[in-house]
Amino acid sequence: MDVIKTSSLKASFWRFLLMLISGLTGSVVVPFAIMLLTVHLGYTNYANYSEQGVKYIAPIIAATPDLSEVELPVGIKFLRLDKNYNILETTLDEADLNRAMEYAISGKTSNGSKKQYRLVTRENEYVILQYYVGSQFTNSWMNEHFPSPEKLLYIVTGVNCIAVCVILTSRFSKKLRLQLNPLFEATAEISAQNLDFNVGHSNVKEFEDVLLSFSNMKNSLKKALEQQWKMEQMQKEQIAALAHDLKTPLTVIQGNIDLISETRLDDEQKTYTGYIADSSEQMQLYIKALIEISRASAGYQLNKESVDFSSYIADLREQTEVLCTTKDIRLDWNTASDCSTLEIDTMLTERAIMNVVSNALEYSPINGTVYIKIQYAEKHLRICVVDEGKGFSDEALRHAQEQFFMDNSSRNSKMHFGMGLYIVDSIMKQHGGQLIIENDITTHGAKVIMDILC
Repeated sequence: MDVIKTSSLKASFWRFLLMLISGLTGSVVVPFAIMLLTVHLGYTNYANYSEQGVKYIAPIIAATPDLSEVELPVGIKFLRLDKNYNILETTLDEADLNRAMEYAISGKTSNGSKKQYRLVTRENEYVILQYYVGSQFTNSWMNEHFPSPEKLLYIVTGVNCIAVCVILTSRFSKKLRLQLNPLFEATAEISAQNLDFNVGHSNVKEFEDVLLSFSNMKNSLKKALEQQWKMEQMQKEQIAALAHDLKTPLTVIQGNIDLISETRLDDEQKTYTGYIADSSEQMQLYIKALIEISRASAGYQLNKESVDFSSYIADLREQTEVLCTTKDIRLDWNTASDCSTLEIDTMLTERAIMNVVSNALEYSPINGTVYIKIQYAEKHLRICVVDEGKGFSDEALRHAQEQFFMDNSSRNSKMHFGMGLYIVDSIMKQHGGQLIIENDITTHGAKVIMDILC
């Protein structure tokens, strides 16, 4: 067996934390490095570039007679005024022009504004220089259409930090999920009642410990269930064997009763002989029930064969009509199908259908009607049987398909053992189908649907 290399959950979280710190550090450092590179290559300026430019150019403007000979640095704009503060020339827009005029008159600027002003006095005029405190692009078009390099730096840094957190968290959660997959798979197998599988492994120590405990529990459960299944199987075989063995002495008893009945008996002897005969018949019913229980619990052996649909359904209808006639029950039979052949176990299917029909007839009122509808579509034979009785009780709707369940109406009957619908359900499941029980909304009686995969 290969040794699984594991690490603790704590170590996994520390690795995640270190990766997160490294990622966040990179998210901050890389944009700053790019910013410095753009400054070095001449695409952007430092934050105090314009301020230094104003300090440099102000004395030149004050001393130069013709301002057209002065070239202003990038990012610096101006306003020329005469001594009466009349505008002579400007490169400022309207909003900046008002602020520049206010500065020229009062010498004050708005607090917190990154646009600053400086007054240069010439012989016959004033020049107001506007400059920007902050980094800028050296290209004027980029300054007009893009946020400042500083804002772009903050935006890129923020987006990078969010992206790093999302990506690393997603990867970490995905890795943890992969480590937990063996546990999810194991629980799914047990939920499907399958204990014949190997529990996987995890590289996280805590998860691996849980998986080992789960594996031990699964093995213990499998061992216990196998022992239980063996004991139950032995009990079923013993019951079946006992039921068959009881048939022999019961046959002898029945035969002797028949011989005694042929002799001359007085009235008292005939009465006692009748008691013995009735009890013998009752014992035969009990033995038959025991055999049925054994067969249903072990599962019926299917013997599927191709059968003509029309002939098979006609035989079922004939049997049903005979039963209805003997019990004064009307039959409403409806067959809606263009099927030609069926692939079913004919004997078991007939047994299941007639079992349901017999129940419907038993609980139907005299002169009532039993409705039977047969359909075939997409390899499913669907038989619906509805009576006009009192319908299923709430308890019966929940438990009627369980072994040995008997509703209140049948508890005092010696002819019922709580096996009818359980046997029908077993036969349906053996055919890959299902049994559905409910109360009909029209007749308010019981409605039983047998769905068989053919």
